[in-house]
Amino acid sequence: MTALNNQNLLQLRFVNQAHIEAVKPSFANLPANPYADGAFRKRRYSVIKVQNDELVLQATKAFVQDDSINTFQGNVERTYENLESSLLQSEGMKSIVNEFRAITGIDEDRDIEIHQFRMLAIESDTPPAPEGIHQDGFDHVCICGVSHENLEGGELLVYENKQAEPCFKMEIKDGMFALIKDREVWHNATPMNKIDASKDGYLDCFVLTA
Repeated sequence: MTALNNQNLLQLRFVNQAHIEAVKPSFANLPANPYADGAFRKRRYSVIKVQNDELVLQATKAFVQDDSINTFQGNVERTYENLESSLLQSEGMKSIVNEFRAITGIDEDRDIEIHQFRMLAIESDTPPAPEGIHQDGFDHVCICGVSHENLEGGELLVYENKQAEPCFKMEIKDGMFALIKDREVWHNATPMNKIDASKDGYLDCFVLTA
């Protein structure tokens, strides 16, 4: 692996484990996903602002990425159910969002997009990121690991460019908070497999973007 030229392209922290434990149960309520990745990714999606220390839900909108960014399901308008209101009101979720704001330094009036994922290992080498090595088209992308069960793989990979070998690889541990400068590096994840084929295997995480 090569070394990143600038350590600020990727920052790692760990969130207080009590806050992670507080948000874990909400992942059991994720609805079915009707889109191309629905067989192996359950998902909610919301746009929020932080106002008076509260996470304020913004108008529901479709999530769409240009096919130059997402070659798997680009130019597809995808509408997901919002994060549950009880989750948005919880101290655990507020802590995660405030950590994101603090580490990025974004303005108070900036929209923050939150994706809540359960990534399922359903067959041999299930891809957590079916679009492969990619950028998401934001200034900041944060992966916050929440839980994993009966799983190997799913490690975060970071690249200096799309043609390079990965310069960073790390397990997405519970509470890991990885902030990527999205316009300057690329990312992906290793395929996922169940440890015990007879049981469910999954990775739960939030992805925050701004």
